[in-house]
Amino acid sequence: MRYTPKENILAVYKHEIPEGLPHLLMEGTHFLAPQNGYIERPAGGKGGTDWFGVKWAYIEGEPGPVPDSKVAPICEDITEWEECVVFPDMEAWDWEKAAEIDHVADLDREHKMIYTSSLNGLFERMHTLMGFENALCALLTDLDEVEKFLDAMVDFKCAQLTKIKEYYNPDVMNFHDDYGTQIALFFSPDIWRAAFKPRLEKIVDHCHSLGMIFELHSCGLIEPIIPDIAEIGVDCLQCMDINDIVTMKEITGGKMAFGVSPNFQKYQAGLNTGLMTLEDIKKDVTEEFRSFSEGGNYYPFINPPISEMDAAIWEAHIAFDQELKSKQED
Repeated sequence: MRYTPKENILAVYKHEIPEGLPHLLMEGTHFLAPQNGYIERPAGGKGGTDWFGVKWAYIEGEPGPVPDSKVAPICEDITEWEECVVFPDMEAWDWEKAAEIDHVADLDREHKMIYTSSLNGLFERMHTLMGFENALCALLTDLDEVEKFLDAMVDFKCAQLTKIKEYYNPDVMNFHDDYGTQIALFFSPDIWRAAFKPRLEKIVDHCHSLGMIFELHSCGLIEPIIPDIAEIGVDCLQCMDINDIVTMKEITGGKMAFGVSPNFQKYQAGLNTGLMTLEDIKKDVTEEFRSFSEGGNYYPFINPPISEMDAAIWEAHIAFDQELKSKQED
C-alpha cells in the first residue's frame, strides 16, 4: 500500500491521486465537528443560545438547530451593528476547557487526519444576527456598512482560527459559509466578489499561515463563483453535486479539490415516490463517483449508513472504492 489511511485522505487535499476513493468517515480521519467546547451554535438535537447571544430552536427530527424565528434579531439594521453586536472575546474564552470538552488530548494524530470546523462564516453569521431578509436587503442598500461589519468578522474569525490552531491543532479547517439556494446564489456574483471574496481570502491566508488546510463548505448552486473560490487559495470546496463538478474541475485546473455531496434530495424523493429503487440509487451514485474521481481532487461527502438511502450510497462507495483500487493495481 502506497499510503496509510491518513496519508490517503490527505492526498486529496494535496492534489495528489489517492488509492481508491477515500472519504471523511473512513479510518484515516478523526471527524471532530462540530465542537462543543465553544458555542458557535447549539449542538444537534437541542436549542439554546450561541456565543453571540443568538437564540436557536430545534425541531424534532431535523438534523440541527436553526435561529429561532420567534425571537427578534439582535441587529435588524446593519447601520447599528456597532451598537448591538457583541463579539465574543477570544482571549477571555476558556480554551483549555474547550479542548477538554472535545477530548483533544485523546486524538490519534499519528494515524488520523484531524478535521474540525468553524461554523457560521461571514454571511451565515450576518444573517443569524440580522435575520435572512434584513441581511439580503442590507447587501443592496448599505453595502459600505456591511463591509465594515464583515471586516470586524474577519478579525474575529482570524482570532478564532488562531485559538483553534493553538488548542486543537487540526490538519484541516472546514469553514462554513453557505452562499446559494438549489437554483442560484443568494445574491449576485458581483455582490459576493465585492463583499465576501476579499475578506474570505484574508481568512484563507491566515489559516495557511497557521499551517492548516482550508476547506470551504458552501451549499447551493454556486457555480458562478467557484473559479473565484479556487483563485483565493481555498484548498478544497465542500459543495453539492447540483453544481457541474466535472466542468468546475476543468476550469479550476487542479488547484482545488472538491468534497461533493450526492443528490440526497433527489434520492430520498425518488424513494418516497417510488420513482427510484435502492438499486437505482447505487447505479446513479456510482456513475457520479466514477465521473468526479477522474484525475483525483475529489472525495464524496457521504453520510453514515443509518437510513436505507445512506446505506445504499455507502455500499455503492465500498464497491467503487474496491473497483478503483483494482484498476490502480493493474
